[in-house]
Amino acid sequence: MTDDLVREMLQFQQHAQQLQQLMSDMRHHMPRRSEGTDAQGAVTVQLGADGLPEAIKVASDWQRRQAPEMIGSAVVEAFGSAMSDRMERWSRAVQQSDWEARTEQFDRDVPATFTGGAAAASPPQMPERDLRYVLPRPLDEVAEDMLSALDSVDALDADSSDRVEATGLSSGRKVALTVTKGALLSCEIDPQWASAQSSVRMNQALAEALKSAHAKLREAEAARESGPTGPHLDGLFDEALAILKNPQHYAD
Repeated sequence: MTDDLVREMLQFQQHAQQLQQLMSDMRHHMPRRSEGTDAQGAVTVQLGADGLPEAIKVASDWQRRQAPEMIGSAVVEAFGSAMSDRMERWSRAVQQSDWEARTEQFDRDVPATFTGGAAAASPPQMPERDLRYVLPRPLDEVAEDMLSALDSVDALDADSSDRVEATGLSSGRKVALTVTKGALLSCEIDPQWASAQSSVRMNQALAEALKSAHAKLREAEAARESGPTGPHLDGLFDEALAILKNPQHYAD
């Protein structure tokens, strides 16, 4: 039972590492900077490497191009334009790489590993790890934690729809930007306040709200990522491997 659990977790680890490498290569092709404007040219949004707005600026004559009550929507429109430019350039770069062939190979490997195909008969080799200072807990406790970790992994897809969002505000709370990983979700600007603002003050307020949104998103993601991964999962591997090396001793 413990042997099967360890092998399943090792298979998952290998699968995750392959996927991580593919995603890392995919991100490598992403443009480092992208830019877009709304149809009236009132707002320009610059995206960073992570797909989030890096800068949002209104034109010096923005009031001639957009009504104050529409300037927030114009920010979102400019973001969409920048994202379209980003994805078009990324798509061209990916087409020139071997991404499609590698993805097809990855898809072929997954069923063999996880659904009992031919590769399942040849489980991955146990990794060489330094277990000299590992003192495993009782076998039943380790097995229970491993099952919980696998359950958490299975739940990742279900949880992925619950995206982390964060809202940043300007110092006067007249501008609010809501972001999630890789996207600007909304921009709300008090139209009465905006109607009396120059482009300089508008840009200052947008920069304040954007900085706040970035900081809050980082905090929210850090809190979300604390779970049965990283050091905790590595510790479970070490405990399980130590038990497998001397199963009778730890079963007593």
